[in-house]
Amino acid sequence: MLIKTFGLILLFSSSQSEKNFMPNLPLGEYRLVIDKVYPCETTKNHLIQFNWYFSKKTPIITELKGNATLLIPFDDTLTLNGNLASWGSTGGWVPNAYILNTKKACSNVKRLSGNAWFTVIEGFNVPTNKCPIPVGTYITSGIDKKKIEDLNFPKVYFYGKYKAVMRYTNLNNEVVDCTVAEFSLIRPWETPI
Repeated sequence: MLIKTFGLILLFSSSQSEKNFMPNLPLGEYRLVIDKVYPCETTKNHLIQFNWYFSKKTPIITELKGNATLLIPFDDTLTLNGNLASWGSTGGWVPNAYILNTKKACSNVKRLSGNAWFTVIEGFNVPTNKCPIPVGTYITSGIDKKKIEDLNFPKVYFYGKYKAVMRYTNLNNEVVDCTVAEFSLIRPWETPI
């Protein structure tokens, strides 16, 4: 009887050791999942307008669709003011989890966007992938959402739900665009909710 019990314990312990170790730590390498992208103030007519939305193409493919209307060039005379809010443990957005204020908006967005910059530029049929982006209306028939999640952000951060508010201002400190992106940072082995 003792040998049978020992054999069963050995069998179960060896089958458990084959599974990957998946710690439940509060931060680490993550997978980015973008949930929503929308304008801050829908009633304002800004000089730059990103009218983007997500559309399900198939049960596993979601696409970014919409247009970008630039009444002024998107260039390095603009300033980017970003505020990252985290979802609080009791609910509601808690602002200032990360703050980014930088001049040369176009160059810095290109640098931070990484491979997603080229995907978006190509998907919206923009004539150049260099700064500045000229005045015009750029329309996409659809870009796979997973391709725009390949950003050049820090590779380790706290897991959770976030909202990024990005305001672009001109030299007179007037807001020319305001866009919000809601996203989640999940563990690499997790699936989105």
